[in-house]
Amino acid sequence: MKAAAGLLDLPADRAARRLALSFLDDAAAAHARLEQGADDEALHDFRVALRRLRSTVRAYDEHLRGSVDRKDRRRLAGLADATGHARDLEVHAAWVSKRIDGMPGHQRPGAERSLGDLRAEKEKVDEGVRREVAKDFGKLRWRLSRQLRYYRVEVDVDQPEGGPRLSAVLARLIAGAADRLERRLDDVEDIGDQDEAHRARIAAKRLRYLIEPFAAELEGAAEVVRRLKRLQDALGEMHDADVLLARIPDPDDGKNVDHADGGRDHDDDAAADGDRDEHRAGIRALREALEEERASRFASVEMDWLHGAGGDFFAAVHAVAEAARTRGEPDREIERKYLLKRMPAIRHLPVRIQELDQGYLPGERLAERIRRVREGGEVHFYRTVKLGRGISRTEVEEETTERIFRKMWPLTRGKRVRKRRYKVDDGGFTWEIDRFRDRRLVLAEVELPSEDADPPIPRWLQREMVREVTDEGEFANINLAK
Repeated sequence: MKAAAGLLDLPADRAARRLALSFLDDAAAAHARLEQGADDEALHDFRVALRRLRSTVRAYDEHLRGSVDRKDRRRLAGLADATGHARDLEVHAAWVSKRIDGMPGHQRPGAERSLGDLRAEKEKVDEGVRREVAKDFGKLRWRLSRQLRYYRVEVDVDQPEGGPRLSAVLARLIAGAADRLERRLDDVEDIGDQDEAHRARIAAKRLRYLIEPFAAELEGAAEVVRRLKRLQDALGEMHDADVLLARIPDPDDGKNVDHADGGRDHDDDAAADGDRDEHRAGIRALREALEEERASRFASVEMDWLHGAGGDFFAAVHAVAEAARTRGEPDREIERKYLLKRMPAIRHLPVRIQELDQGYLPGERLAERIRRVREGGEVHFYRTVKLGRGISRTEVEEETTERIFRKMWPLTRGKRVRKRRYKVDDGGFTWEIDRFRDRRLVLAEVELPSEDADPPIPRWLQREMVREVTDEGEFANINLAK
């Protein structure tokens, strides 16, 4: 995932190709290990890299146009399907092997026969996967590497340079994938809805693959990925149990038992009856364990995700999408400012009091402010740049250190403001009453969620109100500074 660092700020066409190339490189590294044949995890890593590559190609289809054609997609799909079948058999064999360890002796023969069938089939499938990978992957990798790395771009002079950033595209994709997952989960009503649950698992995987490369860069993304992994695991284990149930014959179905015994003819004697009974006992034990596991996994999914239980999760996903959408955008400060006759009577109200010392650095095109804020026993220091004027302005602020503040403070001589700020919460808004310490002036400010918001003036403030001065430049702090 290191290759994803910094991609969010690139044009989507370029970033999507870099992301796809990183997964193609992961697949190539796993493929090299797979060819050596000594690494048990190589096939798993190859499969995961392929699936991430396919998911990336699918998600960013619009931005990869001309780089991955239909034939390449079919080849990727064929390789992924082949490795997926091998993975299923590996999981099923591991599950049966684990259950055999705890079985009484009379149940083991039937279970061990099922395990042997699974391992024999897996060996054949593995060999087929190796042949298919050896035949197709080398050429496919060469083609995709070249097509993803070199591409043509159509430029519209009326559009932003370079097109939309990946962060904006990712935000839209996350929101859409989250909505699809929510709909898929709504389709799962009871344990019989195994096909619907499997589709929900695929939707969860695709959403996870979208977010996971950027989990370290977007606030809340790591926790969303963790919860998606838990959902994917629960749905996957339920699906695995359901598929394996279909593979293991019903011990009470004479036709299936004969098939499981390899179609052999049994003499009608006690030994043959005993063999059949032991075989049925083992098969029955496996099926009962599978049914129990399937029910257990469904219960956990139902409790945490179904019937509206996942509401807080989807709110968190949309918060991650919003973090991607607004990435790199400066904060907007939307506020109204009022001139007051005097300090209002606020002693009866819950008030936070701050002492502010702020100064403005010299500059013709950009006005930077440094500020010291004392509140209670704490002191914080900030550097701020504001652009624009009126009700809505761009604000970029970061906390700094006392050492930097002290070095810069002398540069603000002649452009300083000292005031005491009283912060009062009222009616869902926070009102800030600024009483200046170096002149007879009291101003009130209220920060708004949008430009068209119209907060009611609190009763305790109405009698002291003179007028709104939001657009009057003489009341801007930079112009009041001296």
